[in-house]
Amino acid sequence: MWTNGGTVVSGELHRIFAMGGALPGLHGVGGDLERHGIALRVHLDRDQFHQLAAERPLPELILLDALSPEGHGLEDCRRLKENPLTRDIPVIILVLPEDEESRIGGLAAGAVDCVSNLVSAGEFVARIKRHIELGSVHARLRRRNEQLDTALASMGQGVCLFDEGGRLLLSNNRYAEVYGLDPSVIHPGQSLEDILNLRHGVGAVPATSTSDYLAWAEATNKGDTPQDWIKELKSGQIIRGYHQRTQDGGWVSTHEDITQAWLAERALAKAHAQAERAEQEARAAHARLLAAFEVVPEGLVLFDAEDRFVLWNRRYEQLYAESGDMLEKGMRFEDRLRAGLERGQYPEAVGREEEWLAERLAHHAEPSSKHEQRLPGNRWLRIEERRISDGGSVGIRVDITDLKMQEASFRLLFEGNPMPMWVYDRETLRFLHVNQAAIDHYGYGLEQFLTMRLSDIEAPQEFNRPEVLLFDVEDPASTRCSQHLKGDGTAIEVTVYSTCLNYKGKAASLMAVVDVTEAKRAEKALLQHRDTLEEMVRSRTVELARQTEELERMLEQEKQINELQRQFVSMASHEFRTPLAVIDGAAQRLIRRKEAATPEFLSEKADQIRSSVSRMLELMESILAAGRLDHGRISIVHKPCSIAEIIGTCSARQESIRRSHRFLLDLDRLPSTIYGDHPALDQVFSNLFSNAVKYAPDSPNVHVTGWQEGDNVCIAVRDEGIGIDADDLPKMFQRYFRARSSTGIAGTGIGLNLVKQIIELHGGSIVVTSSRGNGTTFTLRIPIGAEMSDEVRITAAR
Repeated sequence: MWTNGGTVVSGELHRIFAMGGALPGLHGVGGDLERHGIALRVHLDRDQFHQLAAERPLPELILLDALSPEGHGLEDCRRLKENPLTRDIPVIILVLPEDEESRIGGLAAGAVDCVSNLVSAGEFVARIKRHIELGSVHARLRRRNEQLDTALASMGQGVCLFDEGGRLLLSNNRYAEVYGLDPSVIHPGQSLEDILNLRHGVGAVPATSTSDYLAWAEATNKGDTPQDWIKELKSGQIIRGYHQRTQDGGWVSTHEDITQAWLAERALAKAHAQAERAEQEARAAHARLLAAFEVVPEGLVLFDAEDRFVLWNRRYEQLYAESGDMLEKGMRFEDRLRAGLERGQYPEAVGREEEWLAERLAHHAEPSSKHEQRLPGNRWLRIEERRISDGGSVGIRVDITDLKMQEASFRLLFEGNPMPMWVYDRETLRFLHVNQAAIDHYGYGLEQFLTMRLSDIEAPQEFNRPEVLLFDVEDPASTRCSQHLKGDGTAIEVTVYSTCLNYKGKAASLMAVVDVTEAKRAEKALLQHRDTLEEMVRSRTVELARQTEELERMLEQEKQINELQRQFVSMASHEFRTPLAVIDGAAQRLIRRKEAATPEFLSEKADQIRSSVSRMLELMESILAAGRLDHGRISIVHKPCSIAEIIGTCSARQESIRRSHRFLLDLDRLPSTIYGDHPALDQVFSNLFSNAVKYAPDSPNVHVTGWQEGDNVCIAVRDEGIGIDADDLPKMFQRYFRARSSTGIAGTGIGLNLVKQIIELHGGSIVVTSSRGNGTTFTLRIPIGAEMSDEVRITAAR
C-alpha cells in the first residue's frame, strides 16, 4: 500500500508523495489515509522523486523527512520551492520533538507544517486533509484571479479599484498610460494623493488644487449611484471617467482619454491582482469583477473549461434580447445556441440549423477566433473569442450595425454608378469585382469577368507598354488613356481613373472608365476638316480667308472648351478620390481598432464615412445636372409650391450633414405659394447652403432672409466665412471657376453656374456681394406669378 496504494472512500482520490523513510514511526497512518481517499506514493530515489513530482497531474501534498541525520528533507523542500512547477505544492516535514532548529528551518524553506514523529496517526491524517483542502482553495483562487487578469487586460479603458481606506487594490497598465505615466510607478497600496503627485510631474491633473480634487473624489464616492464625469487636464487632455462605489465602501472607476481616442492601443494591458485571501476574498473579487464588467460598453462573457456560462454583463443580454431571459449561470453554450435557434435569433441559420450550429461551435472551439454574426432586425455583431489558461474562454460582442449600413451604402454607390467601374488585384491583375455598367458596356458576363485579368481587355498594341500594368502601383491615384476590347472584339478608346485601396485584405485598385471613342473620332475628323480648309484657303478669295479665320477662332474656342473639360475631369477625379480616401482610411482604422473600438470611436468613423458619401453624391448630382442643362434635358415645370418649405427642408438636411453649423431663418414675409419647379429650387438652395457651410468653417451661423418685393420674392443667403476677392466676383458664376480664397477647399466650380442657370430658367436673377474675410451674400429674385410661356423660358435660358 505504501508504494502504489490508495482506496477511494469519499468519492474523490487525492494523490500525495513521500520521500525516503518519512513515515517509519507513524503506525496506522496508511489505513487512515486510505479510508479518506488519499493515495500515498513513496519514493526512494531522490532524482526520480523530484522528476515525478513535477509531472502532471501534480501531487496535492508532499511529505519529507528531517528525522534522521541522513535525511535531506530541508534540502528537498528548498529544491521543490525553487521549481516553478512544484513551488505551490504544500509540503509537510517530519521532525523530532526536540529539534526546534529543523522545525524553524523547515518553515523557512517553505513548508506549510512541521510535524513531530510522536503525533498520533489520526492527527497526522487530519493535518494532511486540512492542507489538501487549503491547497484546493488556493488553486480555485488562482483560477479566479486568472479570469480577472484576462478580463481587465481585455478592457480598452484604464481601470482602477480602491478599498474603503482609499488605497489602490489593483489597476491595469492602461490606467497609468492614460495619464502619461510609466505603469511601473503605479502599484497597490498607493493612495489617490500619491498617484496625483505622480501625475503632477507630467501635467496630467486638472487645473484645480490637489485638495479640491481629493474633496471632489470623496464627495463622488459618497453617492450610491454611478457617476459619469469629464475632466480637462493641464496637459490639454480631456479625460472621461465612470465611477461606481463598491459594496465594501471602496470604488471602481474607468478612465479614457477622449482627446486622442483614435490613438488608443487595440490590446489592453494586463492587470496585477493582489489576491492572497481565502474563499471569502475570492467571492469579493468576483463581485468586483462583475462591477468592472458592467462598465465596459461591449458585450462581455466568460465560459469555463466545459463551455458553461460563468459571467456576463448586461450589454451581452441586451445584444441577444430574443433569448436573454433564458440565460443562467452554468448553462452550456450549445444549449444557449439551440434556445436562440428556437426563437429565430439567428436569421442565417433558417433551414440549415444543425449545419449552422456545427459551424458556430467550431468557431467557438478555436484558440482565438473572429467573425461576424447577423441578428434579427438586420443587426450585426463582431464576435471575438479567445481561450484562456484554465481551458475556459472569454468573448467580446461589438455592435457593428452602423458600419454595415455604411458599407452597404458604398456598395450601392459602386453597383449603381452609370460609369463602368471595377476592382482588380494589383499583384495578379485579376478582376475582383465589376459593376453592372461595366458588364453592360463591355459585353462580358460577371462570371466571365472574374476569370479574366486586366491585360485581357487591353488592345494588342497596349501589351508592350509596361506602364499599363504599373501605372497605379507607384502612384496611389492616376489617370491615363488606353485602348480596350469589348466582348464582341470592338476596340474602344478610354480614359481610366485609378486609385489604390484595400479589398478584402488584398492590395487592389479601383478603376473608373470613360469611353472617349466618339470624342476621339470627332477630334480626328475635325483635324482632317481643318487640313481641307487650309488647302482651300490657299486657292480661294479673301472672303474664304475671312471664313478660315472665323473657323480658327471656333477651333480656338473648342480648344478652350477641351481645356476646361480636362481641368474639370482632373478636378472631379481629385474630388472623388478625396472622399474615397477618407472612407478607406476610416475603414482601415475600424479594422485596426476592431478589438477595442468604443461607441464614440465607431460614431466618429461612421460620421466621416457618411460625410464623404454625402460629398460624392453632391458631386455626382452637380455633374449630372450640369450635363442635363448642356444637352437641354432639363425643363422647368412651374407648379404651385412653398419656397419657405423648400428652404426649411434644405437647411435641415444641411444641418444633419454638418452639425457644426446652424441656419437662422427669417421667412415670415414670404408668400405662402409661388409658381416654380420644386426639385430645381431644392437643388439651388442645397448648393447655396452647402457653399455657405463649406466656405465658413469657423463661423457656424448662416442667415437666410426672405421677403416679397412687388411680383417677386427675394431671398438672401449670408455667411460669415472667408469671403471673395473683389476681382473674382464677376467670374463667380462661370463654370469650373474657383475663387482664389477657396484654395484648399474641395469643389468643382459647377454649383454656382448651375444655380444661375436654374434661376434664369425661372425668369429670375442672382447676384453676389462679398469682400475677402467678411463673408458672402447671395441674393435671389424669382417671379411669383403663374407658369411662364416657352418663349420666355427659352429667352431666360439664353
